[in-house]
Amino acid sequence: MEHRLGLIFGLAAGFAVGILVVVTLFRKKVLDCTFDERQERARGVAFKYGFFTLMIAMAVYGATEIVVGRWCDAMAGCVICITLGMAVFAVTCILKDAYLSLKEKPRYVMTLFVLLSAFNLGLGVIQLRGGDVVENGILTFRCTNLLVGGVMLVILAVYAVNFSLDRREETE
Repeated sequence: MEHRLGLIFGLAAGFAVGILVVVTLFRKKVLDCTFDERQERARGVAFKYGFFTLMIAMAVYGATEIVVGRWCDAMAGCVICITLGMAVFAVTCILKDAYLSLKEKPRYVMTLFVLLSAFNLGLGVIQLRGGDVVENGILTFRCTNLLVGGVMLVILAVYAVNFSLDRREETE
């Protein structure tokens, strides 16, 4: 019982900190979701790709549970599917220059991504070292931080590569 209460309080604290960070970023005008028409269309396409990726991932997850048997708990399976959908959405937006709005400051947003990725990967490594990520051959929800940190790192890498390629094109 104490273990579950700890998990509940941990999740609640994580959500509270996340909401606080987002509210602070909106108040400081770091996050200003003002997109032009081209960006809105591109984001719609990216959302569609992300949504279909989520649907396919959920179907594959369900099928593997039937064929292979239980290989991960429900929360881990859901987080895997959600992070795949998020990654497809974000990468598509970045490639179509629709990830950040016209008024957002890329330096602040990417710095936040670096910090959040490092934090999540750090927590994930702690879970890995503690041997809690896989129990009795089943991937547990404790892989969540690794998955989220990894996806944020992928998004950051795609953004950095895309930014450097755009800069190279501008100088030529």
